Amino acid sequence: MVNRTTARRPSVLVICAHLNSDRGLAADRGFMQPSAGLQIASLVDRERFDVRLYHEMWHGPLDVTRLPDADVVFLNGLQKDFDRQRQLSYFYRRRGAVTVAGGSICTLFPEFAARFFDVVCSGGVDVVPDVLRDYAAGTLRERYASPQTRLTDYRVDYALLAQNGIGGPMHLIESSRGCNFRCDFCVIPAESARHTHYGAPRVAQAIGDSITASPRFSVKRTFPMLFFIDNNFGNNPGKLREVCAALRADRRVKGWGALVTQDVLRNRELVAELARSKCGGLFTGLESLDPAFLEAHDKKQNVTYAKSLLEDVAFAQRQGITIMYGYLFDPRMSTTQEMTRQIRALAENPELPFPSFFSFVAPLAGTKLFWESALRGELRPNVRLRDLEGFAVAYRNCLSSDEELTAFSRTLFERLDLVAGRRELLRKTLATIRSTRSRKPGFWFSTYVNNLRILTLQRLWKPPGPRTYIAGTDVLDPQYDWYPPDITAEDKARYFDPVVVTDEHGRLAEWLEAYRPGRQPLVGRSVRSP
Repeated sequence: MVNRTTARRPSVLVICAHLNSDRGLAADRGFMQPSAGLQIASLVDRERFDVRLYHEMWHGPLDVTRLPDADVVFLNGLQKDFDRQRQLSYFYRRRGAVTVAGGSICTLFPEFAARFFDVVCSGGVDVVPDVLRDYAAGTLRERYASPQTRLTDYRVDYALLAQNGIGGPMHLIESSRGCNFRCDFCVIPAESARHTHYGAPRVAQAIGDSITASPRFSVKRTFPMLFFIDNNFGNNPGKLREVCAALRADRRVKGWGALVTQDVLRNRELVAELARSKCGGLFTGLESLDPAFLEAHDKKQNVTYAKSLLEDVAFAQRQGITIMYGYLFDPRMSTTQEMTRQIRALAENPELPFPSFFSFVAPLAGTKLFWESALRGELRPNVRLRDLEGFAVAYRNCLSSDEELTAFSRTLFERLDLVAGRRELLRKTLATIRSTRSRKPGFWFSTYVNNLRILTLQRLWKPPGPRTYIAGTDVLDPQYDWYPPDITAEDKARYFDPVVVTDEHGRLAEWLEAYRPGRQPLVGRSVRSP
């Protein structure tokens, strides 16, 4: 139990931990910034605590030699960022601050996470008031949990973004949590995060609050564009229509986008309604055009509507909606030559936009794909949690050699222009504009930006050293070496050595054995932080 009192008003620091995809140090100011930190900070009672918000994605890595003072530090991040959460926890625990961690690893493996933080929160962010209430009372517990479907009544304080130097061109709004589909590589079903909607009135309030909190003469205030960051914006068509009605009626909103599943594109009536409500872009979970890939990874909604996909995309584009998607490869199912041919086919296809990104399907820890791959002995030796991000091959039973995979990955992530050039993608953009007969310059521009997005981002790709793109051997981020010279060997191993998910033989790491499916669950066991 942690008991702490201060003579002044306690300070709370919320950190969105982040490790870049290229494993470099440059700030990533893409429009899709993390929102969990904003949600956490909004739940802090400002009458009892001071609060600050730091986004490592937007601000860049936190300088560990000049850490902001804090009494309580909330650390959140994706699975790939868990090592960074551990590193920052070391520095703040050393200073006497209370560290509170959340995120996927904390939700799925809370007893393991408790080794590195004072407090571990599983599930949704709604436990934050409980944590701070107990902190103030001196009765802080080591574990807190809130079901992902639990929605408490609070308002997101969007003013925190500008107050903490966080910008971006669009208003990022959340209208729901979770998803009811069960793709095998997704952590959402693993966390039992079923779809839960906030309701149209709360969404309308959030939109108004976000616009009002924007700087007075900014584009976000004078020409508001929204992007809904729900995991599945269209999971509840009835609620979606209610939100559409509110968006259509709100004269301040000039346009918006959202993340949807492929079944939404198939519903022509619904897509037309989205367009009438000023929708200008949809990011859809297309994932692959390979039927075998879709079947293998439980993308049932994609398999069902695969035959009509191109027609569905064309219909949406004729409504003025730019379609975006990511494309996944499974090197256990395709050779590097076959993957290259798929890229060429996407570049040459005039009916389908070019992907917004490519990646390998990653067996995220705790997912159905992870357990099946691990128990079949398909994972490579010495795979690190850091490697499970989609840019490193985690499997050993691939159809191509490691040398071929490294060469292909360097082309895919660093020099894609060698396979799909800028001129070719520009011609593809013009073909889309002609085929849709669109007269909307906004659609022209967003289609152009989307088709060339990968090539634009690759100019910023600056890894700290030559990458193998092979899990267990790939270069690590510089932050792994940012430990003080007087650190003990025990603390270095505990906080700075990367967490591994397989040993040198490719077997499950010891910490994961306790969570192996079929084993007695750890719920109820007491595991104290060392």
